[in-house]
Amino acid sequence: MPSATVVICTHDRAALLRRAVTGALGEATACDAEVLVVDNASRDDTAAVLAALTREHAALRTVHEPELGLSAARNRGLREARSPIVAYLDDEALPRPGWLAALLAPYADRAVACVGGRIRLAFDGTPPAWLTTPLRAALSAYDLGDTPRRLRYRPGDLYPFGANISFRVSEALGAGGFSTAVGPLGRRQLVHDETDLCFRLDVAGKEIRYAPDAIVDHLVVTERLSPAWMLRRHWLGGVSGATFEIKNRGLWRAVGKLRWYYRPRFSLRRYAPRAPVDAALLERECARQEALGYAFGLVRGVAHLRALRREGPPHPIAPFPAAQVGS
Repeated sequence: MPSATVVICTHDRAALLRRAVTGALGEATACDAEVLVVDNASRDDTAAVLAALTREHAALRTVHEPELGLSAARNRGLREARSPIVAYLDDEALPRPGWLAALLAPYADRAVACVGGRIRLAFDGTPPAWLTTPLRAALSAYDLGDTPRRLRYRPGDLYPFGANISFRVSEALGAGGFSTAVGPLGRRQLVHDETDLCFRLDVAGKEIRYAPDAIVDHLVVTERLSPAWMLRRHWLGGVSGATFEIKNRGLWRAVGKLRWYYRPRFSLRRYAPRAPVDAALLERECARQEALGYAFGLVRGVAHLRALRREGPPHPIAPFPAAQVGS
């Protein structure tokens, strides 16, 4: 049995796929693992690229998932895995040497259900001057420092991002897998799909770990380096956040977060970016857009409340008190 299955979910990214697959295969070889690419309803040359890659590499498997959506593709990866651990790698990400070994090490502890690592951004050229550190998270930058630790649902912690995350297959499937009510699906580019699964594992008492030595470089494509894309991304982040809160913590706690967390952002003065872009004002406008998206997401969530509840009752908990927080 392979030590892990590295899963790359892809949709219409034929031009980038070879780079990610080659990097994953190098790590898989070092750890006696396998690589599985899930073609999620691609309409470009993905099938041809994968056919060529499978002829070149015996350790590579591919499957076609016709149901569009990242959550559906990730769930297919869980079901198709031939190992106890699934490590997800974005089709835009390139693992650094030792990535997979560092990601797998914490699973020696049976209590661990999820492990994630750092994500560094890789640019084709010089990033724009307005791209401040707080805005880089929208591009999947993730770094919690040099110390490994357990992550909980609490202030100061942040569950791992999907570009560099792994799960114990039995625990992920036992928790219901990835919810198709959240996550990217065609033009609906919502996020928080991995956050949603992490939360369900967390409240069930399973451990989520941060592994700082498991590092990937995430390519930032050119179309994402515009103020318009950044504003839209933050708005969608707000919509996603409201969906997550309603689904997992209940409607009234979701409304409460609008009041205590987002309300101050509504008073921020609107900023329409023009060259030269003011970085501070753009950062504030992104915060305002996230608040607006959250408000929209609440309305949308109420309309879809029955569908969100199908996946189980919410967990109307406050952040875990210190007495419940593990090391």
